[in-house]
Amino acid sequence: MRVSAFLVCLLVQLPLVAQDINVEYDKNRDLSRYKTFTLGSGEIITPKDRRTVNEASLHRWVKDAITKELTAKGMVKVDSAGDLLATYLIGTQQRSDFSQLGPLGVSPDNSSQTWSRDYTMGNLIIDLNDRNNNLIWRVNATTGSAAMDINVLIEQVVSAGFKKFSLKPKKVKKKK
Repeated sequence: MRVSAFLVCLLVQLPLVAQDINVEYDKNRDLSRYKTFTLGSGEIITPKDRRTVNEASLHRWVKDAITKELTAKGMVKVDSAGDLLATYLIGTQQRSDFSQLGPLGVSPDNSSQTWSRDYTMGNLIIDLNDRNNNLIWRVNATTGSAAMDINVLIEQVVSAGFKKFSLKPKKVKKKK
């Protein structure tokens, strides 16, 4: 029974494998001084003729996910002049991979076989800037997973991107 429950959990988490989430921030910066945030503008980079989701829904999902994460961390959302400004860029791009098969993939009568793969790559970049427009935190995510519900995927990416974001003051190590 435990093995089957583990396998179900593993299969549920499988779409996360296709995600590449990078977080950039200054590890020496004390984030405890930031108390409020404002949601800034967002941009959708998917060409309009290729969009499968309503633009207003996409903006709402990203803003709701950012708000959920930052308020859970103890920050307060304000309409303007927050300590941090959250902006984002989201969209998809059509990509193609081409490659030649190596010596093990060669058939006896053809020595130059190639393969190609077309896929959709999703991107989400979230920036938190201070009032002086200094970058404080950046989440840069790329995913090849298009089979999931987009709203759920956005929530997972934002949650993973802000996992290490902490407003607690840094502990100073005492030197002996």
